Amino acid sequence: MTYTPQSKSALNFIAGGGEMGARIRAYDWQSSPIGVPESWPQPLKTSLRLLLSSGHPMFLWWGPDLIQFYNDPYLKTLGPERHPSALGQQGRDCWAEIWPEIAPQIEQILTGKGHTWHENQRLFITRNGVREEMYWTYSYSPIDDPTAPNGIGGILVVCNETTEQVLAEQAMKTAEARWRSLFDQAPSFMCIVQGPEHRFEYANLNYFKLLGKQGFIGQKVIDVVPEVDAQGFIALLDKVFESGESHHGIEMPLIVGNGAPIYIDFIYQPIMNANGQVSGILVEGNNVTERVMANRSLQEQDKLKDEFLAMLAHELRNPLAPIRNVSEILLNMEQRDPKLKNIGDILARQVHHMTHLMDDLLDVSRISQNLINLQLEPTDFSDIVSFTIESLQSALDAKHHTLEIVGTSQALFVNGDSTRLVQSISNVLNNAIKYTPEGGHITLECVADADTVQVIISDNGYGISPSMQGKVFELFTQVQQTLDRSQGGLGIGLNIVQRLVQMHGGSISVSSQGLGHGSCFTITLPRITAPENTAAEAAFALKAEKRILIVDDNKDSADTMSELLAMQGHIVTTVYNAHDALSDIEKIEPDVVLLDIGLPDMNGYEVAQQILARKLTPLLVALTGYGQAEDVRKAKEVGFDYHFTKPVNFSELNQIFAQK
Repeated sequence: MTYTPQSKSALNFIAGGGEMGARIRAYDWQSSPIGVPESWPQPLKTSLRLLLSSGHPMFLWWGPDLIQFYNDPYLKTLGPERHPSALGQQGRDCWAEIWPEIAPQIEQILTGKGHTWHENQRLFITRNGVREEMYWTYSYSPIDDPTAPNGIGGILVVCNETTEQVLAEQAMKTAEARWRSLFDQAPSFMCIVQGPEHRFEYANLNYFKLLGKQGFIGQKVIDVVPEVDAQGFIALLDKVFESGESHHGIEMPLIVGNGAPIYIDFIYQPIMNANGQVSGILVEGNNVTERVMANRSLQEQDKLKDEFLAMLAHELRNPLAPIRNVSEILLNMEQRDPKLKNIGDILARQVHHMTHLMDDLLDVSRISQNLINLQLEPTDFSDIVSFTIESLQSALDAKHHTLEIVGTSQALFVNGDSTRLVQSISNVLNNAIKYTPEGGHITLECVADADTVQVIISDNGYGISPSMQGKVFELFTQVQQTLDRSQGGLGIGLNIVQRLVQMHGGSISVSSQGLGHGSCFTITLPRITAPENTAAEAAFALKAEKRILIVDDNKDSADTMSELLAMQGHIVTTVYNAHDALSDIEKIEPDVVLLDIGLPDMNGYEVAQQILARKLTPLLVALTGYGQAEDVRKAKEVGFDYHFTKPVNFSELNQIFAQK
């Protein structure tokens, strides 16, 4: 049945109002408990006029049955379950699923106990087929009607759904709680400071421990720990805040209060606001004092180790020097007994082996600390190979090996340190000699193209298993492991070779068909253009009767050196202390002074300085058991022309004699 009003003017109070105004006007109110609109009491009409003209979500309950009205802003919050059926429906029927929650609030209004206010009230309501957790902020206000029970004819509800806002705030709080939990539980110290004054906004437990205090949130950093200003930390905070660039600090010393210095790794990370401006700084870091102290302890221990190795080498080299000298004397005697020559060969080989082991042991420490400085210059690789073979000839002969040499007749230049290149090739060739059974065959071949020079050393020795080929260049790895360790070695030589070759911009590789099939090592170096003055220099012409002064407190070393040099035709004077050397030097007028460093009455550096102070010009040669890079540098600074580590190679010594 369609309701027809008596006159249009009678419905002016429900004019307009959009969709809901039209629905109210078209509704069959004649069949409802509240009757036709013309008969509605004035308080209801006034309230409906307010409801329909408002842009805020509102609804209204009227009469004992709580007949419902609502406006367009409110219908947007209803699902199809309630709109449009909620219009004219009794409140209890419409809101049955939340009636237990809202009924007491309605009762409070209807019994005249005043209005209610609820902020972010949680209610579970079915909407769009889903039971949702919803939040509302609303007020229930009584509509006065003198004709109604308790003088209250209905309830006007002004409401706003805050579900999205509340859930977002809850998510934010959950995230913040999770963040704060992580912040507090972080193993590092952390804090947040805000603004250009760097006020503490938050700090975790580890930060409290770092400062040794709490209760400073909201205070300025400089007021809480004024002592850090002089240490530069406030200036760093200012810089990060002003520049917007983070700062990383590594092992920075920090003193808090009157405590002992500690060391920290930290980062100052700027925090940007919505406008892209720095609003604060996140401070995060770790106390690394134990690490710093441990590293210092390791460095100190490493220093002590190096000093020990240097002293050990010195103490071992000194007795080796006379042994080397004796072997040279035996090999240079005019009427040599074959047995004496054999003894000389044995001594020479063993001295070379012992010296080789000491050099390798010291070089491992030097290389690991980057203490080796290469003396790079254009070098004929063929000369390097020739010198290496010469130094190992005795070892080759001892095992009756055949050495086949290929491709060394041409000049092949590299930019290299001749001493280190000889050491590298010598190590590889020495391994071939050691790990090839007696009477073996070794090939040393030089190959070159426009860009590289290669030396390939192959043998028919024990070979290397596939599992070991990837490890031979690792420190302390033995190329051939045997129960009796008959071949000896420290397992460090190939590691040194690899590092030295890499320092030259080259590489070394190994190949083997396995145990019993020999091995092949290839050293590759960058080739350079031969310098213009490549003509072979004339052989050193040794001048007879050189006047040589030997100064060494090791009598065995000095006397055997003197005997050997005298056999070569030189005029030799030997003294055993600095005092005698300085007393006799002007009478002797030596061409060459072979000077030990570790003299008992005055060290060799001081002796050299006094000789030079007297305007004397002999060739000053340091002969010492100290062979560290620092020792060589100091000798050069004092004025020595050459520095040789005992036991000396006599072919090198003869070469420098020819220069004087």
